[in-house]
Amino acid sequence: MADREQTPLPEAAHGALTPQPVASTSTAHESTGEAALEASHLDAELPDELVYKLVLNFRGKKQEVKVVESDTVGDVKQLLWSLTNVPPERQKLVGLTKGKLPGDEEAVVKLGLGAGATTGKLKEFMMIGTPEGEEAKAIGPSEVHGDLDYSTEASKLKAYMAVQSVRNRRKLKETAEKLEINLIAPPRPGKKLLVLDLDGCILDTTCWKHQEFGTELFQRPYLHEFLRAVSPFYDLIVWSQTHWRWLETKIVELNMIGPSKKGDYHLVTTLDRSPMFSIYSEREGKAWKHEVKALGLIWAKFPGQYTAENTIHVDDLSRNFALQPKNGLKVHAYKDALTKDRVDTDKELLYVARYLLQLSLVDDFQSLDHSRFRKSKLPLPDGVADPLRLVRGEEEN
Repeated sequence: MADREQTPLPEAAHGALTPQPVASTSTAHESTGEAALEASHLDAELPDELVYKLVLNFRGKKQEVKVVESDTVGDVKQLLWSLTNVPPERQKLVGLTKGKLPGDEEAVVKLGLGAGATTGKLKEFMMIGTPEGEEAKAIGPSEVHGDLDYSTEASKLKAYMAVQSVRNRRKLKETAEKLEINLIAPPRPGKKLLVLDLDGCILDTTCWKHQEFGTELFQRPYLHEFLRAVSPFYDLIVWSQTHWRWLETKIVELNMIGPSKKGDYHLVTTLDRSPMFSIYSEREGKAWKHEVKALGLIWAKFPGQYTAENTIHVDDLSRNFALQPKNGLKVHAYKDALTKDRVDTDKELLYVARYLLQLSLVDDFQSLDHSRFRKSKLPLPDGVADPLRLVRGEEEN
């Protein structure tokens, strides 16, 4: 998407996004059952871990690096990337371990660093690789396609174990401590929370990069009907796996904020890719590395307001809510927005709107199977019309 020039933002849009920092806190609310366990990870005392001190030799320069025993090989590569600007796929590590380097999902203890890594003489290793920006020709970013299914009990158990992982708990805590929230609108007392994905969920970004067309052509049908229906019951946080500049541009051009906004959707804040971190799931029997949107970060920043019981995360990729599968609602990805068939037939957001209205009457969101949202028979709030009547009305006309 780098080939698209950034669209200048309306002056009022900048005002809408004026930073209003939220005080950082790692204290989560008190709760019960599994929700309490998930929400308390930022409070729970992490176990003492061995610290391995290593010496990196890169291009004749040496520097000390530190890792802990619950770090993975992938974490080490990410650390080296931050120090040298050499991305993991280009790194060749010499002398770090005997034989073949273990997979990225393996803990550093598998490297056989020994006692010498923590005491006495530090273990030295060499890295060979080309930093970003020094390539002979452009190399596009590698992206793993595919998704995970968290509807089975086995997958839910694996997700639960991932939440309990010392490494993932530490990543969550470290990320929460660094995360700064810029408020757009203050949370409303008593409201539940909708965490909404952007790319592929409410906007077809595969087409959006073409400048000759307006962004509204690529928004999912019934977007504003959906937002208007749920906003009386839910505060909104948009979380997109992209840079915040593009995120801000998109929500302005979608008329969600700014002078041309089509409704007061009570957007509390936005989150981009920066607070996402990688975990290791299993796909087709093999370890699979992917990033996640950890809802625990939001719960830590808004203790007592947003919780595991009142938060729903709508996304077209279930891997994004791998740490909280019971809070995730997976929708069909929105693609091929410019085809007439897609515009005429896509009613996904109306089904989501109806389900979220039904869900607003439920005390604990984690008690339901959200994968069956299209067939939900739960009651609607008193006096609230079924959003699917819009579809029926169009069909009658």
